[in-house]
Parts: sequence; C-alpha cells; structure tokens
Amino acid sequence: MADIRNNFVGIKSPNPFWLASAPPTDKAYNVIRAFKAGWGGVVWKTLGEEGPPVVNVNGPRYGAIWGADRRLLGLNNIELITDRELQTNLREIKQVKQDWPDRAVVVSLMVPCVEESWKAILPVVEETGADGIELNFGCPHGMSERGMGSAVGQVPEYIEMVVRWCKANT
Repeated sequence: MADIRNNFVGIKSPNPFWLASAPPTDKAYNVIRAFKAGWGGVVWKTLGEEGPPVVNVNGPRYGAIWGADRRLLGLNNIELITDRELQTNLREIKQVKQDWPDRAVVVSLMVPCVEESWKAILPVVEETGADGIELNFGCPHGMSERGMGSAVGQVPEYIEMVVRWCKANT
C-alpha cells in the first residue's frame, strides 16, 4: 500500500485529504465524524472574539454559483464565522486534538485588526494543542464591513501587521 502520510509546513497528518473551514468543521461532532471517515485533517470553522455570538444566515448555508447557461458551476459557503461561544469551541478543539493526535487540526481565526484582539485570542487557541492557525484574510462575505476577512487580505500592509502580531504572540 502506498504511504500517503503528509507533512505540510511541519503539520503532520496520515493523508493529505483535509476539510476546509466550513459548516462540516464547526464542532467536535462533525470533526470526529470526518476523522472516523478517514480525513487526515481539518481547518476548524473560523473563530472570532469572545462576546455575543455572531448571527449567521437563517436557512441554506450555501449559495449556488450559476453559469451563463444556468448550469450549476459550484457552491459558495455563505455562512459567517462560527455562531458558537469561543470557549465551547476551544474546549472541543482541545478534546478532539487529545483524542485524535495523529490528525491535523488547524484553527481558522478572524478578529478585528487591533493588536489587543489578536493578543487575546492567540494564547487561548494555542492552549488547545491545535497544530496551527489560519489567518482568515480571504472571506469575501459577512465580515468585511467590520474590517476583517477580505478587507484585510486586500491590503498588504494590514497582512504584514497582523502576521507580525501573530508571530510576536505565539
């Protein structure tokens, strides 16, 4: 049998097949189901700051992308960041990582472009034992009006600034 173990930037997994940050990676129950099905890793659904939960879309979590001839070309995840309490996610991430140490768990983060916000969330995510963080600089929907997601990813100076804060505080 072929050896498909993966080492991506120092993050090891039994195979290169991971689930992206999306509704299937939003809680321990879903991540455990994915690992039992053989997935090698996940990017946990994007976490935000402590505080009132984000109110997500009510209804379908995906939007259709239609071609000129009205054929379905793809699906776009229209869900915002997690609508679950930060502490609940952190507890579940820690437990999943303890129970599945050979699987990759990367935590997606999106918080305001304020150094104190990053300083606050990074240590608590690090305490979970997660293998890495994803800086969500590409999300085009839902949070740009708050100066997050693609609002950051389109400004190289903002990217440099947040990456600098993350490197200094992890």
